Amino acid sequence: MPAVIHRKPSSSLAEFPELARLPKAKRLKLADELWMSGIADDSPVPQWHQETLDQRWKDYQAGKTKRLTLKQLEQRLAKR
Repeated sequence: MPAVIHRKPSSSLAEFPELARLPKAKRLKLADELWMSGIADDSPVPQWHQETLDQRWKDYQAGKTKRLTLKQLEQRLAKR
């Protein structure tokens, strides 16, 4: 069995106190922008991702999943 290497992250939120003080919604928006800036449009989608999305879409179309309005989703996220 290969050895497990535990590496300390090179950066953390603690290194950026001004960001840590931002409201949660702004931190999440910034995190999304950072994430999206690192993704190229030509990035391949792994097959298992596509299969998961296809299955979730089928479940949605069949009424097997609980649907939320945007308002309901925002309310749930605000409670976190």
